[in-house]
Amino acid sequence: MAKMWTSNEGFDIETARDYASKLVLLSCAHRAGIFEALSEEKDIEALKNELNADERALFIVLEALCALGYVHKRLDRYIISDQARSFFLERGEDYVGGSLPHFLDIMEAWLKLPGIIKGAKPDRSERDVGAFMNAMASRPDEVVEETVEHCLKRKKNAKNVLDLGGGPGKYSKAFVNRGVNAVLYDLPDAIDYVKTHFNLGDVRNLTLKKGDFTNEFVNEFAGESFDIVFMGNICHIYSENGNRKLIKQASNILGSGGMIAIEDMVRGRSPMAEMFAVNMLANTEDGSTYTEAQYMEWLTDAGFCKIEIFDHAQKNNQLITAFLG
Repeated sequence: MAKMWTSNEGFDIETARDYASKLVLLSCAHRAGIFEALSEEKDIEALKNELNADERALFIVLEALCALGYVHKRLDRYIISDQARSFFLERGEDYVGGSLPHFLDIMEAWLKLPGIIKGAKPDRSERDVGAFMNAMASRPDEVVEETVEHCLKRKKNAKNVLDLGGGPGKYSKAFVNRGVNAVLYDLPDAIDYVKTHFNLGDVRNLTLKKGDFTNEFVNEFAGESFDIVFMGNICHIYSENGNRKLIKQASNILGSGGMIAIEDMVRGRSPMAEMFAVNMLANTEDGSTYTEAQYMEWLTDAGFCKIEIFDHAQKNNQLITAFLG
C-alpha cells in the first residue's frame, strides 16, 4: 500500500483494475478462512463443512485461486501453494495476512468517497478491532526499532514512557526491551484484544491501561509523570484543534525535561501524506495529514522547545521530538 500511495508515475488503468480485483479476491479468501483451511489437502465437501460455506461459491473462488497460482488442485482436492503459504500462513517477512482484512475495510470506506465529497459523513458505526490491530501489528520491525532508537538517543535518561493509542504494542515492547517501563493506553476493546491475541498481558514492565485519550485522560494519571509521551500514528486521525488539545494534554503529564515523540506522515516530507489524507477523509470525521509548520506551531503553543524532525530511512514516516520547556 505504501508503494501505491507514494508513486506519482502514470499507470495503466486496465492493469491496475486487474490487480485490484485480484487483491480483493485474495483478501476475501483469506478473511473467509480458505487459505488456513487449505494448509492440508481437502476436497470441496470437506471445505464446505469446515467453513460452513456455499459449495458453488467455494468452487468458483478455488478455481480462480488455482488460475492465479495461490492454490493447487490434484484430482478433486485443493491445497495452498508454497507461494501463498508464505503470504498467508507463515508469519515471516513475506506475511501479509495480518493487513488484508483491514485493507478490505479501507476499500469499503473509499467506495463511499463520492458521497463524502458532497458532504456525507464516514460511516463509523462498526469497528473491526481485530482487523485494525493486526494491520497495525504488521508495521515493519525496522521502522519501530529505528523510532525507539532515535527517541532514546534524544532522551537518554528515560525511565518510563506513555504509549498513547499503542494498539498491538510493538512500540511499547520495543521500549521495554530497551529497559524502559511502558504504559500502553488505548480504548477498552483494543486493550482487551491485544491482551489476549498478542499476549501483552504477559509482558514484564508493560502496563495496559484502558481509556480514551480524546478526553481529559491526564486525570487518570493523577500523581504520575512520564519521561516520554509517545504518539505513534494517531495525529492523522484528528483535526488541528484535536491535535492541539492532545499535545497540550501530553505536556501536562510529562515530568521536568520530558519529551514528546510524534510519529506520522508529515506533508511536504512524506510522499505518502497526501494520499493518506484521502484515507482519513474516507475513514474519520475530521482527520488529515499535516505540515511541519503546523506541528511546530502546536508544539510551541503547548510549551515545547528543541523541536526536531527526523526522516525515517524509507522516508514515508517522520518522527517529531520536542522537550517541555
